[in-house]
Amino acid sequence: MRITLTTFCLILFLFSTVANAKIVFGSKRDGASGIYVMNDDGSHIRLLTDKPVFYHPHHPRWSPDGTQIIFRMPVNLSENNEYHLFLMNASGTNVRSLIKPQFGINGEPSFSADGKRILFTTDTFKKRGTNILNLESGEVIQLPDIVANASDWSPDGRQIVFASTSFSIAGGAGSDIWIMDADGRNPRKLLPPPAVEGRIVDRSSPRWSPDGKQILYAETEYTFEPRGIFEFLILKANRYLICDQNGEHILQLSISKKWKSRDIDWMDNGESVLLSAAELKLNRVMLSNNAQYNIYKYHIATKKTTQLTEHPGGDWKVNWVSGYTLPVSPTGKMPTQWGQVKEGAPTPSDE
Repeated sequence: MRITLTTFCLILFLFSTVANAKIVFGSKRDGASGIYVMNDDGSHIRLLTDKPVFYHPHHPRWSPDGTQIIFRMPVNLSENNEYHLFLMNASGTNVRSLIKPQFGINGEPSFSADGKRILFTTDTFKKRGTNILNLESGEVIQLPDIVANASDWSPDGRQIVFASTSFSIAGGAGSDIWIMDADGRNPRKLLPPPAVEGRIVDRSSPRWSPDGKQILYAETEYTFEPRGIFEFLILKANRYLICDQNGEHILQLSISKKWKSRDIDWMDNGESVLLSAAELKLNRVMLSNNAQYNIYKYHIATKKTTQLTEHPGGDWKVNWVSGYTLPVSPTGKMPTQWGQVKEGAPTPSDE
């Protein structure tokens, strides 16, 4: 009876720990980078990946049902310039490669709302592009002239929002928020040009709200200023904003302009914002980014900020899932075939 009761209690503890782990994030702790999960209150932090320090897994994203996590990881250790996409169960088990090995970098993955497709970027050092992988058939569709960084599928599966480089923002290079149909057609800029003249505005990390009515994104403002005989990049402000699905009715959140983010996401079914951020000094030269990034929760209605992690190694690339279930490995549906690549997908027109 004692053994049975002990076993039952252990199972109950594991269930409560795993079932509440809705936040996945990348972190460098104990001398190694890895993929971690934790509860919404920052408790029960657990390492999922078990690799040496030089593997550095990055960019974790949940599947919509919370049973799987996709991420990227380097496979060419001698050159450290080849990254592949991997999929694993939410428990950290059954890690497998998704994309046929090729020289270059695969990254910035995101699941479609039904969990059947993955959008990701590629960089072969000669050409950059974006692809959509069908997990059931293994078919890959190329969108060669679209670079969809930090993409996110709308909850109804009809549209994709993403950040992409533009050279017409406030007179300088930066990144802007774009939106396109789920098949890669009809790409267009979502937001009006920034009102700040003569500055670089970098818009990033767009995320659909759970109800599909709003989009959260971050904005960083820079200038190039002379320091002696050279010009340097100077940080001027960071902003966190919410707009509707048409890029209108923009709301700026009451988060300090000193807080620079590495990643953001919705949380609490749209009531809060999850962010990896560090407090940086404004009007200073941006020579490197060695700041300490931790994970925070910002409640939109009360404007209250709660710190969820505090670690000297640094936390980044956060993602929250609403419909989390216990990890289940879907038998017979492993993406093991590569399929054929379709060329000539529609491309955005230059503005």
